[in-house]
Parts: sequence; C-alpha cells; structure tokens
Amino acid sequence: MIDGPRGLMPDELDKLMEDVINIVYNPRMRGGFPTLFCEENAENLRIIKTDGKIVSHIGVVVRDMIINGCRISVGNVGSVGTHEDYRKRGYAWSVLEDAMDKFRADGVDMLLISGSRNLYRLHGAAHVGKVAWYHVKSDTEFSETEVEVKRFSSEDLPAWAALYRGEPVRFHRPYDDFEKLTRMLPQYRGKNLYSIRKGEQIDAYAELVRSREGSVYMDEYAGSRSTLLGAVRSLCKEFDVSDLGVPASMHDVELIRILDSVGAEVSYRNTGGIITILHFPRLCERLRPMFEEIVGRATAQKLTFREHNGSYSIGLDGDETVLKDAHDAVRLIFGNPAGRDERTEISAQGQLREVLEAIFPIPRPEYGLSYI
Repeated sequence: MIDGPRGLMPDELDKLMEDVINIVYNPRMRGGFPTLFCEENAENLRIIKTDGKIVSHIGVVVRDMIINGCRISVGNVGSVGTHEDYRKRGYAWSVLEDAMDKFRADGVDMLLISGSRNLYRLHGAAHVGKVAWYHVKSDTEFSETEVEVKRFSSEDLPAWAALYRGEPVRFHRPYDDFEKLTRMLPQYRGKNLYSIRKGEQIDAYAELVRSREGSVYMDEYAGSRSTLLGAVRSLCKEFDVSDLGVPASMHDVELIRILDSVGAEVSYRNTGGIITILHFPRLCERLRPMFEEIVGRATAQKLTFREHNGSYSIGLDGDETVLKDAHDAVRLIFGNPAGRDERTEISAQGQLREVLEAIFPIPRPEYGLSYI
C-alpha cells in the first residue's frame, strides 16, 4: 500500500534520514541543512511511504526573496531522492507535483531548485540569469588595504545579520536561520566564514568555499565592496592560493566597477539553481512596486498579467504579448543564462515592448548560506 505523497510527520524525521537521505546522499545531510531537516519544517518535506519505509522525498524551505524592496515567496527545493529499490515507478514525479500543488495553494510564487534533471524541465523549470565570475589575483592592488580578516565567531553574528539586511537583493533570513547556518555549515559542509574589519567595525563578511579542484571562491558576501576586496590578499594567503573567485551578480554595479577597474579576468556563469513559476500573475503583482519605480506609477498600474492553460501573457492599454511556454516566462523575468545572449522573444511592439524591456530582467540573490 502506498502512503502519499504527503507531508512528513515530525516524528518521522529520523526515519526519513535512515530510509532515504543517508542512503541517497550521506549521513551528514541533516547537520548540513539545518533549516530543511528540522521538525518545524516537516510539512514541507514531501514523501511517499510504502512497505513500511519512506522511499521518495522532496525537501522544500519556504523563504521570501527581497528584491529592491519587493518580496516574492520562494520554495527552495533540494535533497530530492528515491531509494534505488523503488526507482522508475514515477515516485519523484508524484512528490514534485504534490509539492507544486501544495505550495501554489500556500501562496508560494516560484520554486528555486538545486538541480537540473529533466524532471524539473518538464515542469517548467529553466536556467535563468548570469553571474560575472572574476578571478582576482592575490597581488591585485585595491585602494582599501587597511583591513583585518578574522575567522567568524558567534559574537560577530549581529553585525553579519545587519550587513546582510543592508543588501538590496537577498533572501529573507530570520536571525535563528542565520545562527543555525553559521554554527553548523563550517562543520558539516566545509564553509569558511570570515569577518572583515575596518578599524573596530565589521565592515564586510565573506563565506568561502574550496572546490574539489582546489580553487577557492566567495560563495556569499555582504557589506562594503571596497573593504571586501581589500581582504583578497589575506584570504589568498589563508588558503595558499594565487587567486580568488569572486562572483558578482549583474546588479552589483559597484563591485563590477571596482573589479573591471583593476583588470580582473572575468567570465560568465549561470546563476545557481533553476526556477519554475508556480503562479505567474501573483509573482508579477508582487513586483509591481519595483515596476513603478522604473516606468512610473500610472504605466505600471495599467500592466496586466495572465496565465491560462500553460500560456502566459502581459498586457498594456489593449496590447498584449504572449509567451510561448513556462521557460520563456521565467527567462523573461530573470534573464537568459550565460551563453544564451538573445533576449526572450517579445511579440509586442510600441509602448508595451519598451516597458517590458525596461522592467525585465529583474535581479535575484544567489544562494550563499541559504543553499538547499
């Protein structure tokens, strides 16, 4: 008898780890994803149970993205897996559709998925957006040099939280999330956390990761960009590397300007994860205040957003553009991935076309510590 798909019961968390997660992934997952695998998030862990065992799972943490003051509700998806003895029975498809139905009804606007399986593409998910990836040499001269780099300690957390809150494009990260992540990720996922001081004040912070190939890159940072880059030499020495990877989101104009000015080598990569939209009109409505700041209140208020039977459309004063599928819809909003330079096709002309080209694409935060 098949039980599910359904939400996990809080008292089934140990069983989920034993039956699926520890086998498909590894026993360190519970400690490495403390906001995902916890009793208070149990209902967002969707499972199928049969033969007395949990055999398939999809994990979701719901948090807002804050994008220039607008809040959109996002289900961060990860740790999707089916026990090898129960694969090819459609269980992964079932738990994903169950999750999409649940979170759409709960008011979640989209899913950000840390994977690229065909399963997700068939449910409208696509790679979107790109990041400028800089390789900064240890001997690069920056104007800010009087900085002190120290390993993170728990006493630094209020300053870190304040710096992160100051980022215009970020995840909503409750303080207790921040505490769990900074306490557990260095131990379970090899994260390296550094506070960067200018004088007595923590002016920036950086979370660094060493890749399997041995290179080191910043995975999350916040605060003064000049202070951050002033720490490059010390961080290269700390990790015994000749250069540091610094990914700069395309909206991070200050960071890009500084790195371009010193001639840092740059390439372009996709943003992390893939996105599928759960409710197109609601997502666009949440972004309307930002649209007002770009094209004016009167114009933004006249925009209409519709979704019907897999078709997505945006209208203005009787004109309308129709997007051919979910992939085009998400790429229009967040931009094309690296290597796909042409814009998503917009059939509209005149004012509607001008407005769409002005308001899209929008920025989005990278995962950083919030990776699921």
